[in-house]
Amino acid sequence: MNHETFTHDDIRQILVERIGFSEAELPDDLDTTFTELGMDSLAIVELQLTLQQDYGVRIPDEDAHLMTTPRETIDYVNRRRLVSEAA
Repeated sequence: MNHETFTHDDIRQILVERIGFSEAELPDDLDTTFTELGMDSLAIVELQLTLQQDYGVRIPDEDAHLMTTPRETIDYVNRRRLVSEAA
């Protein structure tokens, strides 16, 4: 697993490679909601699965609502990675 900080570039890469956005479709504003980007529930689940598989974070279903924007997702992933590295 990559132990570096999960970044804006990382989430953009996931949104392009796994969700199907083009770079031009993604705003630089980290507070744009996934709903505003046009992501449906299946795309959001795909994002969660990718984060769990590729970044080694466990995302309980009850935490899914905590990640509605790229910024919230970046913060959540980095917090979870710190917790699991400390364990």
